[in-house]
Amino acid sequence: MEPSDFEELAALYALDVLTKDERSQFERELAQSELTEELAEFQAAVAAIAYSAPLVPLANDLKERLMQRIVADEVRLPGGEWVEPSTIETLKQQAETVQWQPYALVPQTMLGTLLVDETAREVQCFVRAIGSVTFPRHRHAQSEEIVVLEGDLEIGGQVYRSGDRVISASGTDHQPATQNGCLLFLRTSIDDEILA
Repeated sequence: MEPSDFEELAALYALDVLTKDERSQFERELAQSELTEELAEFQAAVAAIAYSAPLVPLANDLKERLMQRIVADEVRLPGGEWVEPSTIETLKQQAETVQWQPYALVPQTMLGTLLVDETAREVQCFVRAIGSVTFPRHRHAQSEEIVVLEGDLEIGGQVYRSGDRVISASGTDHQPATQNGCLLFLRTSIDDEILA
């Protein structure tokens, strides 16, 4: 291997951009050469790259802005109109526009349906619980998203409050509860299975 070829390959090897075959060939040739010290220098230079960038202070409101963007997922209103709720207040305003119905499975609980998408097998709705309520244990047919708009929600020993977002993976199950009542935005599958 020519020194110029080695330098080029060593730099690419240190950056971890060689294909598997190129890496194997380079490692075979490296084992037969006396150039391991040069490779170590390339690897040290690559490791130092991250430390050579100037420090940039984080904005004081970064966490708040990130949480708002997380909550700002698209929500489809009845009739197919798409909106981007940018704050908890926007979701609360949407909750005021839905028709509330008693939730037959849980006393002291009302449901306000925002959207039912039969094709995607998804429902988006608001849940309002008055006082201490335990919801049925259920298994998720798809991922579930909950945004706590008011009050408290306990899932698996963790208490969530206004602004918190909870994502549960498909196939998992839980039994949420609230001690003091809550208002939730819920996006889940029509095919979730009630376990108890």
